[in-house]
Amino acid sequence: MLTAEEQALLELIDAGELTALLQRLVRINSENPPGRERAVGRVVAEALEAAGCQVELQPVEGERFNVIAVLEGKRPDKLLFNGHMDTVPAGNAKLWRDDPWSAVIRDGRLYGLGSSDMKAGLVAMIAAVIAVKQSGAALERSLMFAAVIDEEVYFKGTNALLAEQKLAGCVMAYVSEPTGLKIGNRLKGSLEFSVRTTGRSAHAGIAFAGDNAIYKMGRYLEALRLYNNSLKDRMDEPVLRYPTVNVGKIQGGVGVTLVPDACEMEFDRQVMPTESIAEAEREIRDLTERVNEAEGIGAELTLKQPLNNWSVDESEAVVRGLSGALQDATGRKPEFTGFNGYAEVEMLAAAGIPSVLFGPGSIDVAHAPDEYVPLDEVLQAAKVYALLAYRFVTRTE
Repeated sequence: MLTAEEQALLELIDAGELTALLQRLVRINSENPPGRERAVGRVVAEALEAAGCQVELQPVEGERFNVIAVLEGKRPDKLLFNGHMDTVPAGNAKLWRDDPWSAVIRDGRLYGLGSSDMKAGLVAMIAAVIAVKQSGAALERSLMFAAVIDEEVYFKGTNALLAEQKLAGCVMAYVSEPTGLKIGNRLKGSLEFSVRTTGRSAHAGIAFAGDNAIYKMGRYLEALRLYNNSLKDRMDEPVLRYPTVNVGKIQGGVGVTLVPDACEMEFDRQVMPTESIAEAEREIRDLTERVNEAEGIGAELTLKQPLNNWSVDESEAVVRGLSGALQDATGRKPEFTGFNGYAEVEMLAAAGIPSVLFGPGSIDVAHAPDEYVPLDEVLQAAKVYALLAYRFVTRTE
């Protein structure tokens, strides 16, 4: 049930202003790599400053920076809103119906690269911060907003927040990844590996004198394929389904006239929330040992980046607060979901900040041509964020 003050708060959020800001952000190319978030950051900072918010631009790398805004309360504890400004590369623009940065609106959807992942969530959080600011409420606690760089690659933005103690006092956090307005309370982990096979070069005319490193890798690849197929038997749930192995890159040789003396492959092992990261790594290492023993290929395995799996219980305060705000602001009964992708919510939780995923849009259309976000979800998300934040910062007990 909404109070009169809460109802007035939600009426401060204007759908037209939301859409205009989202179009403005989507029309800015912020692909990463190479890391073009700067122009988006300037617009985000400008929108917050225009509403009277104090803004800090935190230098991270070269000309790249995070945008931080804090509405200070009497007490030190803060609620954090976190979202990223970068997108993946657009890929082949010919596969898009419209220009990837057109931000065209059709049938209630706004189309464009990063619309769902996650400029819509970013805009909804900005609107929420501005609404709380404009409400004139007396703040018992603080609200912090951070728009970060580099989520799509190395997480340098959120790492900088943590390393420089910018999140001191944060007692809960919400990350605006696209969950279709469901509450994301579980996340797969990921183990990113590289493997290398070595052979001996020779002229193709006397290929029998060489030792083909790509053929060696082929035997490793076949073992990995069979292992991946076996993982389907570990069906865990309808959304996250089962663990997988994805081979994303193979590189070797220089041309058909030369026997390749080296081959490298990169792959990842997705780890379900119910699995052990250590056990998943052990399975890959055991597979490598078995193939080396059986085939004599001498494959060298390297773990490049481990990303932990994560979950938070529905009974936790960080979830309960969101559930109540969602139901009261939109009339939606809270639904819970897993998230098929890594998100910085795990990093925040590992730092001791209870965290949840929640945002407009769908991960199913992200990182793909004709990405879109339903505009009604953006408005609803903004209202949920605003109510959630308002209740946190005005609570006196």
